[in-house]
Amino acid sequence: MNRKQFLKRLLQSGLCCGGMVMGFGKNLISNPGKLPLKVQSPAAQDWITGLEKRMIKGSETPAWAKVEKAENWIKNLMDNMDTILDQETKIRMMQACGRSCYIRAFGVAPEDKPTPEEAKKVISTLKSAGYEVRQEGNLTTIIYNWRRDHQNPWGLILGDGYCMCPLVETGPAGLSPSYCYCSTGYVKESFERSIGKPVIVELLDSLKMGGKDCVFKIMILNT
Repeated sequence: MNRKQFLKRLLQSGLCCGGMVMGFGKNLISNPGKLPLKVQSPAAQDWITGLEKRMIKGSETPAWAKVEKAENWIKNLMDNMDTILDQETKIRMMQACGRSCYIRAFGVAPEDKPTPEEAKKVISTLKSAGYEVRQEGNLTTIIYNWRRDHQNPWGLILGDGYCMCPLVETGPAGLSPSYCYCSTGYVKESFERSIGKPVIVELLDSLKMGGKDCVFKIMILNT
């Protein structure tokens, strides 16, 4: 809409509003206690309704304030979980959150599981990429990490001290390391889809624990 059209509509709206006030007063005199149900043309009413919606939208809490509030809420949540929950329950809860995060990003797991050959190829590829892979009887252990040059989708680098979780990538200060158990659920879901069997994931280190990388111990029982 150009300026001329905007001013024209604004003037029309003002005339309609003026007519509304006059009609409103007349209606009250002739029909005390009864309000007019419709005092504007449909076009003017739609335009005013749209303007109201834009005004309400412009009055919403700014994004930066929402982020700060969310970060502080997460910190309080983790502090309370550390106080109230036992370690096992806390880990299970955070792992469930990490799994849900993975599913939201990539959808539910396909019904067809990878073949044993495909699973072996995944492990072989990890070993070729330099990850530590140990085979002890029926147990395969992988030491997996994001690596310091790992980036989130928007380019923030773990090596620069940014957490890969967008909710807490820059803070808040003093966030409990327990939050990082969420990532074990994320990694668990990823590996179970790739391997086609249950895996156990332990958190060995993370940025929030004071480390320089997020490191996981992944255990696969070969049955």
